[in-house]
Amino acid sequence: MRNQPQPPFNFLLGHILSVAKVAQTIPFDVHPHILVSHIHRFYNLGPFFVFDTWPISRDKVLVIADPDLAVQVAQTRSLDKHPALTDSIRHIVGAQSLILTSGDEWKRMRNIFNPGFSSSHLMNVLAGVIVDEGIIFCGKLSRVTETGELVRLEEIATELTVDVIGRVVLDMEFHAQTAENELVSLFRESVRLTKTFSSLNPFTNLNPIRPIRAWWCAKKMDRYLEKVLVKRFASLEDDAPTRKKNRKHIIDLALEEHIKENNGEPVDIRAADDSFKRMAIDNIKTFIFAGHDTTSSTICYIFYLLSQHPDCMAEVRREHDEVFGVEVDMAAERIKQSPHLLNKLPYSTAVIKEVLRLYPAASTIRRGDANTPITVDGITYPTESFLVWIVNHTISRRADIYPNPDDFQPERFLSDDIPKDAWRPFEKGPRNCIGQELAMLEMRIIIVLAARKFDIVGAYDERGRLVGRGKAPDTVYGDRAYQMLIATAKPRDGMPVFVKRAK
Repeated sequence: MRNQPQPPFNFLLGHILSVAKVAQTIPFDVHPHILVSHIHRFYNLGPFFVFDTWPISRDKVLVIADPDLAVQVAQTRSLDKHPALTDSIRHIVGAQSLILTSGDEWKRMRNIFNPGFSSSHLMNVLAGVIVDEGIIFCGKLSRVTETGELVRLEEIATELTVDVIGRVVLDMEFHAQTAENELVSLFRESVRLTKTFSSLNPFTNLNPIRPIRAWWCAKKMDRYLEKVLVKRFASLEDDAPTRKKNRKHIIDLALEEHIKENNGEPVDIRAADDSFKRMAIDNIKTFIFAGHDTTSSTICYIFYLLSQHPDCMAEVRREHDEVFGVEVDMAAERIKQSPHLLNKLPYSTAVIKEVLRLYPAASTIRRGDANTPITVDGITYPTESFLVWIVNHTISRRADIYPNPDDFQPERFLSDDIPKDAWRPFEKGPRNCIGQELAMLEMRIIIVLAARKFDIVGAYDERGRLVGRGKAPDTVYGDRAYQMLIATAKPRDGMPVFVKRAK
């Protein structure tokens, strides 16, 4: 590590003093990628740097803070996912998750699910399903306007994303938005039981009850989803004469690909072989996790930032009036009739992209190997033995890539000035996010349905008085709604907001 860029190093304590010097300038509970971005800026580090994580762990980390280097390790060659990721989220998504598998197993599962997540299939067949769930979401917000209560927007948005996944993947109604739901409760409990890497206390993750509780939640989620799958497979078998004609949901298309793998041999859909059922359960959990990961958080930040930038909100509303007409309540029906109207929203799409730039929900951690070094200015550096971390947050906060990087400026995405590989909230290369088209479609639909109806205003002043955070640093880049690590990057305190009817 000695010949590589890094923060100041102490021969006895490693990088802990350098990291602590930066950590004391920001809130203690920030997401680790925020800490890394502050280290990068504070020490004026370049396109990559290394640091050790002792005494929190024994990993040596190679931080990728440059789009060209990200291409080298994720696109030109694609490093395998790091085992630390498995240790962190396997209890949530399962061992056969697309996130955690690699090699031939991953390729097989990706091929099985790809047809259901294609942009044309989602737009032409499933947009109306998302609209239906979005109407329920707006109904919940409408009721909040009547009570005037302070609510956590992240909870409401997560319930929305769970219901959307249930509908588009399984054609099942989880009713997470309208009633207590066992799956949502178990999922949230599993997320709370995830190991944390932001605490400087090495004993935080040593609670002996945590792994037992996580195992129990995983088993309960599996049993819940197995019942759902059996019910779905039974309905498919009952509708066998018309199944192929009407097949449209992601699990149906995945089953079709599975049948092709069996050379077209008949499959007992009611029973479904155990291997397919296990794989399906783990990846349904993965899709729910991804909705919790990216979509729900981004929906929160979209409305939070638009409320702070009324000129941007005005432009969003003007665009929606132009595309969908001034009768706000007709937007849902117009999307159902002509879903391709959603492709005529350049400014709204720019807003979503800018939110994902400022608040990326995730990064990717890879395992370095001897065959995949990185090259900077003609000099080659090894990745072997390193945890290679492509930190989207750090790339997105570089002023040489994004001028005024800490400012909300959606119009930057209306030009071609951004380097093609700099914006990567869904990662790039063969291991990119399979659900990115669904996420973007869902977010565009929700912004169309809700932006002209509601003013959603962050309520961190009120929340701060309730919890009493003392004199410690309370903002990141002047922002109270910073991201915390709760399995993934989530808005602080669940994004407390007040919801009012739009004027």
